[in-house]
Amino acid sequence: MTRPAIDSRQYIVALELRSTDDCPPDFELPATLAGFETGLFLPRDDPDWFGRSAYPPRILLLKGGALHIVTHPSAGEPAHRWTLERISSVESGHMLLRGWLRFKGSGFDFTLRYNTRGFPSVFQFMRRFRSEFLHGTPCGDPAVNPRTALDIKFGNALERELDSAETVVTQAFQAPLEIRGRSWLFPRRRRLAGDWLALTDRRLLWITDRERGFQSRYGTIASYAPLDVVSGVALTSSGGARIIRVDLKGGAAWQIPISFECQRVAEEFAGALEIQKRRNEGNQAAGAGALNAKAKNAAKPRKTNATR
Repeated sequence: MTRPAIDSRQYIVALELRSTDDCPPDFELPATLAGFETGLFLPRDDPDWFGRSAYPPRILLLKGGALHIVTHPSAGEPAHRWTLERISSVESGHMLLRGWLRFKGSGFDFTLRYNTRGFPSVFQFMRRFRSEFLHGTPCGDPAVNPRTALDIKFGNALERELDSAETVVTQAFQAPLEIRGRSWLFPRRRRLAGDWLALTDRRLLWITDRERGFQSRYGTIASYAPLDVVSGVALTSSGGARIIRVDLKGGAAWQIPISFECQRVAEEFAGALEIQKRRNEGNQAAGAGALNAKAKNAAKPRKTNATR
């Protein structure tokens, strides 16, 4: 009796992948991807009445210091490979059942969507991804405890995003705000989005509940970039509003409309960023020096009884 062919387009849950045996065989992964460090399967969008899905199944793999993305063969999309050094920023969004991962760098901007019922598997994969993608040096200063300043919604977003060994160096938080006004006949309410910007010993991290310019009550978006990718933090203006602009190498700038004490916040982040960058550079130089010394010692001829 022959078994029916496996069709991963019928899968409805995200899966952690630890070896090629865990990967759906209908993807027909090349042999070069065997032995990957960790992986993730994302199912297609739930089909509509006509069986159509907004996006196909995909597999994400980490191997050899690079992120590989393979789409189900039925979609006819090419595979993607980006070394982690080429990725300038990552965005992770959660809005009710809508979830997405966005990877940006010089010459590419790629978004993967998924249903948030698969978030536990996505969370595990992204935690391993960050351990490879982000590197830093402990700041040495007393850590900032951001949880004391955040509301419940942003506190939960922080719990999802911040890694256990990661230290917050400085932060700025603007909570969501409801503004009540009155028109000629009826009262009006307008909600302004919240923003949390933090510099850690590994990255610059921005969490907001602003989507397409409007505040969302039921989700947040986290964006982050390694410190060596951040080229500057400064106060500027856009459309008559004062914003904090974060310039990224190889990626579009962030524009964060934090309205209170903009000048002080921008200067504080710019100064702390330069200090942390110097710490990281010093640690990297020390590590390289130790490796060179070890290599030189290994290259020296050993004395034997015959040469004494």
